[in-house]
Order: sequence, then structure tokens, then C-alpha cells
Amino acid sequence: MGATDDRYEPLPGFLSIPGFLYRKLGPRGRTAVKVGGGLLIVGAIVAAIVLVPRIADTKRERADRERREAAAAMAERRRQLIAEQRPHRARAESGAPRAVVVTELEERILTDSRARVAAGVLAGPAAKRVECEPLPHGQDVDGARVVYDCLAVTSDLPSGGDLPGGVIGHPFRGVAEFPSARLTWCKVSGRPGEGSLTRRGLVRLPQACSL
Repeated sequence: MGATDDRYEPLPGFLSIPGFLYRKLGPRGRTAVKVGGGLLIVGAIVAAIVLVPRIADTKRERADRERREAAAAMAERRRQLIAEQRPHRARAESGAPRAVVVTELEERILTDSRARVAAGVLAGPAAKRVECEPLPHGQDVDGARVVYDCLAVTSDLPSGGDLPGGVIGHPFRGVAEFPSARLTWCKVSGRPGEGSLTRRGLVRLPQACSL
């Protein structure tokens, strides 16, 4: 028999197929492949030159947009907290005993907290009562102005075992001035819980509700 016709040459493995096909091409075909490959490489380089800066610009634009959105969200949150902590003022009966003035302060805070819940600006349920305790070192030298930590109590936690009972509610800061009986209070920013939850890093409590 004569020489084996290359049409019957068995196919190589998958990774060797490109080289196998290239050898089967004639001189013109091989030249065309080389030229086409060169053009493909040039096209890839041109595409990279054009697209890479655009991709970088897109990333920068997205990062800038995200920073602007974050700054806007932070500014809006600050505005909300400032509005939430805005001082409220009232007056008890002038010359009334201190206990009566503090009770009036608690009643004012209770009314305010319930109104906020009804308006949907404070999470429910509505407070059942308000408890105010003098802030440690929260009074001036002659005791004429006293600052209180107040809690609009929404829930009472029963004691159990070794765990004492507690209360959950919305924190407020109250100020009573004696003997003028002037009252000032501010909602303290934060989630419902026991005690003060001021977010010092974002918005400070107004001076009217501070010592």
C-alpha cells in the first residue's frame, strides 16, 4: 500500500487541536492566521488603552457618588437628631415645693413622649409613667438648677432568680430651676432602653438640657 493519506491522521488531544489544525493549513492559511492573530493582539491592546481608563473613571465616579450619598445620609440623620432633641419648656407653679416641681416635670415629659408616639416619630408603645432621678453632680453650687435623667417607661421587666427587675423606655433629660419652677426637657437620642443613650459622636445634647 502507498503512504497513508493525512486525511486519516488521528485527532490529537483537546489541547493539541489548535497546533494540529495550524499544521494542516497551507502557507497562505498560516500567513492569514499570523496576520489575524497580530491584529487581534493589536485590537486587544487598543481596547485596553481605551477601556481601562473608562473603567477607572467609572470606579471613581461610583466611589464619589457613594461618598456623597453617605454624607447626605449623615447630614439628614443629624438634622433628625437635632429636631428630636430640641428643648421643650414649661413652668410649674412658682414657689411650689421641689417634689411638686419634679412631679410636674415628669408629667410634662410623659405628655410629650405620648404625643411623639401618637405622631409616629417615637416607637410605641406609649409610656406608662416617667421616672426622674437627679443626675450625679447634676446641679449648680446652690442647688437652684438640678438636672435629671428621666425615663418614659414603656415596659416593666419582672425579676427572676438572681436577676433584678428593670424598666424599658425612652430616655429624656430634664432640668428644674428652683424657686422659679421653670422646666426644660429634651429627648435623648437612642433606642428605647434603661438610662441615657446619647450619641455623643453625632449630635450633642442641647446646652439647655445640660449642666
